[in-house]
Amino acid sequence: MINSKDLPTETPPYTVKVSDRAKSVRLALSIENGLEVVVPSNYDRRKIPEIIQQKRNWIMRNQSKLHDRETFLQSQSPHDLPKSLNLRSLNEEWQIEYHQTVTKFGTITIQEIAENPAHLHLSVSGDITNIESCKGLLKQWLMRKAENNLVKWLRKISIHTNLPYRTITIRSQKTLWGSCSGDCNISLNYKLLFLELKVVEYVLIHELCHTIHMNHSDKFWKLVNSFEPNYKTLDKSLNQAWQIIPAWLNLS
Repeated sequence: MINSKDLPTETPPYTVKVSDRAKSVRLALSIENGLEVVVPSNYDRRKIPEIIQQKRNWIMRNQSKLHDRETFLQSQSPHDLPKSLNLRSLNEEWQIEYHQTVTKFGTITIQEIAENPAHLHLSVSGDITNIESCKGLLKQWLMRKAENNLVKWLRKISIHTNLPYRTITIRSQKTLWGSCSGDCNISLNYKLLFLELKVVEYVLIHELCHTIHMNHSDKFWKLVNSFEPNYKTLDKSLNQAWQIIPAWLNLS
């Protein structure tokens, strides 16, 4: 990765990431990495400053949004252990209890998580003073929950729309709700569990439509519209969807 230390001060700072899979230049903004320019391996990097200047308004606008997002997340006590998990897409709100447990020899037991589906209750036991480890345990549980539900959900919509895909992977993406590769392999973000049912359905339809059109052309949106006429409203709602994701997950 290359840093833009020698550029004029009026050029926003950025890093360059070379990708063998990239076919064109792409700009990405995130709290963790700032402004990142993704380029193909054979791209002439001398053209990058000009592209940055052309996209300056977009960059400034989205940097402001990122700043607002980070300020909001920090105000939500992101470093505390969560007391509940509201999985809107499944209409489930799980309550969480934490128990510091020791063995008969006085040593702290290994962390584990137990669930009571009938009462939507999770119990985390072990060394609960290790907050990051407790969060890691909860993330693993959420990943399994997503695998058990989103995979079946995507398969059902795939059959209904007659849009087949090759494989599905559940991931912990920082900025994407989902993606579809040129080989029709779909990746979904486990945080979709926290979104409303109709929004998640739209994301699944969106990615399945990419198995036909690997772009956001008029043909792509026409196909999306044929399955979800309200797609514009649903797509716009994703811009603010991060506000209902628990802060401790958004900052991880």
